[in-house]
Parts: sequence; structure tokens; C-alpha cells
Amino acid sequence: MKNILFILLSFLILSGYSQQKQVKSMKAFMNNSLRNDELPYGNNPSAGHYVTSGDAKIYYEIYGKGKPLVMLHGGIAGSTYETAELIDNFSKSYQVIAISTRGHGKSELGMQPHTYEQKAKDVIAVLNEVTKDSVTVFGFSDGGYTGYYLASLFPERVKQMVIIGAAETHPGDYKINLKVSDMMKLDQVYWEQQLRLMPEPSRLQEMFDKVGEVVNTMEVSKTFFATIKCPVLVMSGNHDQFVSTQRVVNASKMIPNAELSIIPNATHAAFLENFPAVWAASSFFLKIPLNDNLQTTTNKKRMDNSVELTLTHHLTAFGTNNLDEILKDYTNESVIMTPKGSINGLSEIREFFKDFFAVIPRGSSFAMKQKTIVGNVAYILWNSESHSTKILVGTDTFVFDGNKILYHTVADYRVQKQ
Repeated sequence: MKNILFILLSFLILSGYSQQKQVKSMKAFMNNSLRNDELPYGNNPSAGHYVTSGDAKIYYEIYGKGKPLVMLHGGIAGSTYETAELIDNFSKSYQVIAISTRGHGKSELGMQPHTYEQKAKDVIAVLNEVTKDSVTVFGFSDGGYTGYYLASLFPERVKQMVIIGAAETHPGDYKINLKVSDMMKLDQVYWEQQLRLMPEPSRLQEMFDKVGEVVNTMEVSKTFFATIKCPVLVMSGNHDQFVSTQRVVNASKMIPNAELSIIPNATHAAFLENFPAVWAASSFFLKIPLNDNLQTTTNKKRMDNSVELTLTHHLTAFGTNNLDEILKDYTNESVIMTPKGSINGLSEIREFFKDFFAVIPRGSSFAMKQKTIVGNVAYILWNSESHSTKILVGTDTFVFDGNKILYHTVADYRVQKQ
């Protein structure tokens, strides 16, 4: 039987999309918007260029005019396109240099060790082609760590930085061990696009392994941060699932000239979930006049997206029978309503899911038939089958308060196998 986790997530991400082989518009990883009327950031021939850095050709795009700003996307599943709103708005005041990290998008992976020192050198190779000025850097996650190393190794080339989702890190803080087959199941449309862009698509697993090896063992702490002399705005979503708020605060204290901004109601990709707050903090730090006509390139409802992320976390935890993670989505005031009565508070909710997992354990088949999100309410329709039980139809309705499930209704029709 297929693992319930990947069937659930595949439906959540891919529902509503045609599974056609050719997709003209670009998309960001696990983002439900495919839009045809915007610039294909990361695959725009009119703005694209290449430079050789060491043993790899690095791809970058240039937008706007003014002082240079380097845009560094996230790693592994990251792409230039995820930074579309940022590029749209920064390009009004800056010359934006959006770089595809080696092994990502149209950039080659090369054979050099996949270190942040090398990634910083890749950025310098691009800058040597584009500008003699020192630059502003906006880096997200993996791109944030690249930004840190760039400022540490080449201080004369970095004027100021905005770093989001990258903080104090010690060996063992991350345990990344990703497989291409699993990532394809999470967002097949995205990876089909990326594989068509990559000059060496057969090396995608190798890229995953190289990034994982570096991230799992890296040390970015007080001694290193002390070498960063430029002003830095350290930013994070208040519910970042990869970087704790405490580690973000620690980084802001370890960097000699740092400011701190915690973005409310946001997880790791805070700029995708609460762009106005990220833009306001960045603009204030960089002294960009705030524009009432802020250009947003996504038309999805912000609340809907927050619900989508929490629902995805809930179903991921459900698919792996992870009670501790499931309980993170509820509070002691949460209520689950069932045909047998209400389940109140964390203790009763834990027992409810323990009993449910006895019927539908990890590894059971699961098919999602419908998912609807309106505002802070989500509805799913599904069926499932385990070795002992067949659930012909199940429905759940979730009412969210921020990133917590306040009310949850559960009903299903099940048949015991002979």
C-alpha cells in the first residue's frame, strides 16, 4: 500500500492542476498558484545571463535600475520564482540581480564541494560581471546562509543584508535526507518544470545529497557571526518550522550590527505568507519609502494560505501517526466533534487519535476526493483502507484560529473486513 503521507500531500498540492507534461507558466514549490500573466523569473531569456564560477556555469537575471541588490532564493526546493513579489517591488528602487544557486534552476552543479564558501564565490563571480559597487543582499533560508558567508568572506562587497529563515546553527540541528521520488510526490508540477530547466537533471539527487551533507554538519554561531560587520536585518516567521525563534534572536545578538524582525502568522517562507509585513520591515531597514500601491503578484487569500500550511502540517503528522506533531495544531481549548460526542482539550484529543490510528495505521491507503478552503475554514472528503477496516467515506471540517485548529468535526462510514 502507498504511504498515506505522500498520497495526502500529493493531492493537496496538485489538486486543480492538469497533469500535462508541458507547463508554460512558472510556479514556486508547494504554491497553489500557476499564473500565465507574469514574468517567468528563473527562466526569462530577456533578462538571463551566465557566468563561469570555478567549474560551473551560474545563471542569473537582472531587473530594474539603481544600486545593486542580490536576491538569493532558498535551497533544495528553492527557485528564483519564489521571490517574484520581492523582485517586483525591489526592482522599483534597485538593480535586482537574482541568482540561481549552483544545482538549482539553470545553474550547473559542478564538481566542487557544495559549501557556502563556494556559493559565496559564485555570487562574487556574478558581481564581478555586473557591478563594481558593494551590494545589498536579500537571502532566504539557504540563500540567507550564503549571504552570511558572502558578508564574512568578502566584506568589502556587501553593504547591508536582509536575511530571512537563517540563524544560529550547530551540527545536528538539521537532518536532511531527501529523495527525488518523495519530493516529486509533494509537488510534481514544480519538479517537472525544474527538471526541464536544469542542465543536468540526472544529478538532482546528487544535489539533494550535497546540500543535505553541508546543512547537517554546519556550524554558524558566535565566532562566525562576529566576522560580519555590515548592518543585517535578521528576520523569521514566528512559526518557522525549521528555525526556532530563539535561534533567530541569538543570531541577531551575535551579529555586531543587527536588527531583528519576527513576522507574525508566518512559517519558514514568511515572505510568501505575510508579504506586507516582510516588505514593511525590509523597507524600513533599507530606507525604501513605503508605497501605498504595493505591487503584489499573488492573488491568493492570505488567510487561505495560512490555513493551507497548517492543514498540510496536520495531514503530514496524521500520515505518519505522529501524535506529538498532531497536538501542535491544537490547544487545550480545541474541540473535536464526532457522532459519539465532543472531544475536548489536548489529553482527550491525544486519546482520540490513538484510537483512530489503531483503525487506520501508518501505511494504509488513503484517497482524497475533495479539499475546499474558504477563509479560516477547511473541508476535506476522503476514503481509506487498512488491513482490518475499509472507510468508504470520511469528512472533516476544520475551523482555524491563526495556525491552530479551534474546532474540528469528524465523521466517517466504515466497514470491518471479514
